[in-house]
Amino acid sequence: MSTIDAVLFDVGNVLLEWNPRHLYRQVFRTSDGAPDEERIEWFLANICTTPWHVRHDLGRSPEDQTAELVARHPEHKAEIEAFYGRFQEMIPGPLEDIVAAKAAMKAAGRRIYGLTNFGAETFRDTRERFPFLKAFDDVVVSGEEGVIKPDPRIFELCVERFGLAPERTLFIDDSERNIEAARALGFEVHHFEGPDGCLDRLKRDGLIR
Repeated sequence: MSTIDAVLFDVGNVLLEWNPRHLYRQVFRTSDGAPDEERIEWFLANICTTPWHVRHDLGRSPEDQTAELVARHPEHKAEIEAFYGRFQEMIPGPLEDIVAAKAAMKAAGRRIYGLTNFGAETFRDTRERFPFLKAFDDVVVSGEEGVIKPDPRIFELCVERFGLAPERTLFIDDSERNIEAARALGFEVHHFEGPDGCLDRLKRDGLIR
């Protein structure tokens, strides 16, 4: 009999693949039409950076994000506007095996929740595109709460809102920092590095067959 009675899923790169390079390989091209990987990496390291995008995950609107960055880098206006204007192109699709495991656990009566660093607006659009994101018992979205993983407060919010016992909850995330934050609060954890390892863990815990 499993000692786990709830599973708390990250979304990006656990249930859905997400990478801005999928978009920018269409935006930045070499003279022969191939993706310009060098320009892509420079742009993501210097213009549309991770710290900049994190502000959206904390609740800042795409409009404010874009306007502020365009004002600083007007020479990259079109490329900056693409980040949120074409955000769905960063998401090629779901990780089907994990989505199927999530559905099987829910059908078996497991409590299934989501905890994601995602902007409110972009998560809303993504949930409309992928209806399985509506099948959580509940979900905490950082952009709606103004706090992001690995801040302990967002895990504590899940415990309170969902009625979780951390020692009986398996948290699955692709970020080692987030995993360590959850472990420190007493959660069972799985560091997601690919579908096979995750499915093996779910089987070992008796959550899927």
